[in-house]
Amino acid sequence: ARFRVAVALSARLIGLAMAEMLAGTHLSGGMVSMRLITWVQLALATPVCTWAAWPFYVRAVNSVRSGHLNMFTLIGLGVSVAYGFSIAAVLAPSMFPPSFRDASGSVAVYFEAAAVIVTLILLGQVLELRARSQTGSAIRKLLGLAPASARRLHDDGSEEDVPLESVQVGDRLRVRPGEK
Repeated sequence: ARFRVAVALSARLIGLAMAEMLAGTHLSGGMVSMRLITWVQLALATPVCTWAAWPFYVRAVNSVRSGHLNMFTLIGLGVSVAYGFSIAAVLAPSMFPPSFRDASGSVAVYFEAAAVIVTLILLGQVLELRARSQTGSAIRKLLGLAPASARRLHDDGSEEDVPLESVQVGDRLRVRPGEK
């Protein structure tokens, strides 16, 4: 569920954030103000950067507490900084110095970057779980191929079926065509 929500919202975020570059139009100079666009981006990014990313934040905090920094520490830090900076740019743009502003006076926001990071990490986890599931299934199938008994050869040439547990190192075994 987290992945699907993240994909749906992140795709819209990317489309909105990149519309000006892709279409060659100026959304901010046309019918929609840049301020409104950033508020819509905030609304789209919030579920992804909070609810969908929550397990990453928990793992990041746990890694900091234990002193064993890992990938989730980096993800949690990166997403929270990009999202937090962007919230500040939307809610209090006047607190940023002029060097942070573009030609129209707006402060850049990074909602789409934060949401896409979360979405890609979730995609990686979905793919990893699918691969693990397939691996587990393959191992179970291999274990199902193991025979319950073996045919032990004696020194006099006679054969005897014995339970697999009683086979020992050094025993001579015969496997006939078609047998496991």
